[in-house]
Amino acid sequence: MLLSGFAALAEGVWMGAPQASDVLEILNLARPRSRPSLPRLPRLRLRGLLTRELSIAEASFVLMASFFFSALLGAVRQVLFNGQFGAGGEASAYYAAARLPDALFSLIAGGALSSAMIPVLLSTRREDGAAEAARLTSRVLTVLLGAFGLLVVVGELLAPDFVTRVLAPGFDEGRSQLTVALTRVMLIQPVILGVGSVATAVLNSRNQFMLTAVSVASHNLGLIGGICASIVDPAIGIYGPALGVLAGALLQVLILLPGLFGSEFSFRLAWDLGDQRLREVVRLLIPNGLAVGVGYTGFIVDTAFASRTAEVAALPALQNAFMLVGLPIALLGQAVGQSAFPRLAAHAAAAEWSKLRQTLMRSLGAVVLLALPTALGLMVLGRLAIRVLFEHGRFDPAAGALTYDVLRIYAIGLPAYVVTEVFTRGLIALRDTRSPLVTNTFQLLGRIGLMILLLPIVGVLSIPAAFAATAAAESVALGVILLYKLQRRSLESVATASS
Repeated sequence: MLLSGFAALAEGVWMGAPQASDVLEILNLARPRSRPSLPRLPRLRLRGLLTRELSIAEASFVLMASFFFSALLGAVRQVLFNGQFGAGGEASAYYAAARLPDALFSLIAGGALSSAMIPVLLSTRREDGAAEAARLTSRVLTVLLGAFGLLVVVGELLAPDFVTRVLAPGFDEGRSQLTVALTRVMLIQPVILGVGSVATAVLNSRNQFMLTAVSVASHNLGLIGGICASIVDPAIGIYGPALGVLAGALLQVLILLPGLFGSEFSFRLAWDLGDQRLREVVRLLIPNGLAVGVGYTGFIVDTAFASRTAEVAALPALQNAFMLVGLPIALLGQAVGQSAFPRLAAHAAAAEWSKLRQTLMRSLGAVVLLALPTALGLMVLGRLAIRVLFEHGRFDPAAGALTYDVLRIYAIGLPAYVVTEVFTRGLIALRDTRSPLVTNTFQLLGRIGLMILLLPIVGVLSIPAAFAATAAAESVALGVILLYKLQRRSLESVATASS
């Protein structure tokens, strides 16, 4: 379970697969924990493997294999992309164009949708039966397609103004026009992935993880296919990976749908906004979506400031550097936070505040002790890693050197990034989702202020510097809030017991 969790969360950061952490959350919470034992390779029963319910051991093995395979494909994808397109204007336009589709998808669907839909779907199936759960799925899918359809139409119409005024105001006319064209192509992706997110939530709620695991690699397979198309026919150019994004989304849906339609589910358009279950899903989705939306707004802000720098390779350098630092963030902060969360939630539910504090401190100690040498390793060995992984084809040593400069600054903030993940889980265990949203919002505002001050002085390096500084401030703020709430809960428990 620990290995599969690390693999799942690492894959989530590297490949953008939102279902990774959702799968891990279900595996952690679906069954009671037992004493840890030495891991053994599970024996998979092949009969009905694609659609039957998997045990924890089977699911862990299948997911671990799929996430590692997808991570390998992701590395191949980035090497091919860097070699074909380098760190020039085309690559910058592609990275910028991906921001709006990713933000729309993460705001309404993705992990936020799964987190909101799965508990409601489980309670509906348990209380009202499978037929009512199928009707709820149809209602959610209908509303989701309607929302995405409207947003995509608006996005297609407003893409030129959004790119030139918000996303990349510093691009020249040629790069701006290319960014607009690529944005319009990739805006179709959220509509397709919305269907895949609903299918993933339904299958995961039944503990049917095989199709979910198979679909994990679809994004990278589509992108690799698109990049290879550009290599074979250079006239396709940067539109190859953009079309590959759509192909990957379509492939994911084609993999997932047989499991969805092969059971009791049959889709019918059902627009019923008065349905209480649907409203509950929306109510849970809004805070999750807002929290994710703030994070993706930060990427859009970074893109806007990077477009104003003198370095042509600014955006590719940021993309590749954050890809490298994102892996230890997932392996350390998110993995430990996810693993500790069920225990933290259980202690909070039982009002065991001293045990909750002990679990929290052990988790913090673990991530800090691991984050410090990891940050040092990135600073010492990062240049070698960039040279081996990325400096091929059109990705020249100058782009590699700029990527390393950005990576070193990101690495300084690594301990703060992982501590924030643990503090956030502790607050969620106390059913406080507002504080992380507020601190994340102020962190974003602080980043904007620092980038305005530092951009004329240090150029693109102002972006990782602002991120690292505000992340440290946010981790301190979250820690103070969490300790205050724990202290208050402890005093209330003592007062209640004495009375």
